[in-house]
Amino acid sequence: MSKLFLPATLVLTGLLSACGGGEPSPPSPGSISLIGSTSVVIGETPRFNAVVRDAGGNEMAAAVTYTSSQPQVIEVDDEGVLTVKRLSAAGKPVVITASAGTQRDSLNVSTFGLEMALGTYVWNTQKPEDSPGLFMAVRYRPESGKTQASTFTVETPGSEQLSCPLFVDDTTGWCWWALPDATRFPNGEYQASLFQNGVTYTTRASLDTREGLLGFVAQPSVSTADRQVTFVGEPPAGTQRLFSYIKGPGVVGDQIRGDQADAVFANALPATLNVGSGVAANTYAAWITAMTGNLDSFAEVLPERLNASATYAGEVTLP
Repeated sequence: MSKLFLPATLVLTGLLSACGGGEPSPPSPGSISLIGSTSVVIGETPRFNAVVRDAGGNEMAAAVTYTSSQPQVIEVDDEGVLTVKRLSAAGKPVVITASAGTQRDSLNVSTFGLEMALGTYVWNTQKPEDSPGLFMAVRYRPESGKTQASTFTVETPGSEQLSCPLFVDDTTGWCWWALPDATRFPNGEYQASLFQNGVTYTTRASLDTREGLLGFVAQPSVSTADRQVTFVGEPPAGTQRLFSYIKGPGVVGDQIRGDQADAVFANALPATLNVGSGVAANTYAAWITAMTGNLDSFAEVLPERLNASATYAGEVTLP
């Protein structure tokens, strides 16, 4: 009978395999728990921690992956550190998830504090040589409870200072500015501040270019029936919100202030404005401002780049 002789190395490998030699496989995670706050403030970088346990309930080392359902609002890195950038939409918290193996755990996280958005502002009666202006908005939401009467303040790279009131109990406070003078309000970093309940909230935003302008409302027109003003036209592509208003007298007149009934927000056109009794009988200019974000609704996330265009729609005469 012939015999087959195997090399010693193959014999040894076979013996080790039969005896279960080599490094043992690490245990699979049996559970994971994500630990962190469910309410975080814009501008801070809190860290979330994940505790991984084996099937016996003992803590174990394991690779953890973190994800955010809305990275434009809250980013999370490989170590669980959050970057809080925007106000979360009302009723739509950000879901932060930690995963290890097949195990997952999540927290619903909402944000509060002060946010700012910058973009371009153009108007259809501007001179050809005029540069695009600056459109700027700030919004505030408290962590809980009510707000105090206070003031939004903005420091600009052009050494200008802007302010706007926040009224008492205004838990969804916001202000915006359409600033046509690009020399006074140049590209660069803008900083907004707001003092509330012993805390000064600050936020910053930068505008580096004034390209990608929002177009104008096509075929704009305006009509009146008594003190009811109706704005008509086709909003430009990218419009998320429309602000239709009367100002004057004259195309370049200031926006009037009656009974806070000289303007109307809408998502589409036609839009109808019932002018308040505090607005005097006169002839006024009618304008439609289109915006690429819905800044007056906290049910939506405000984009970092917020462009606007103002379209002159004609004159109206109020009795």
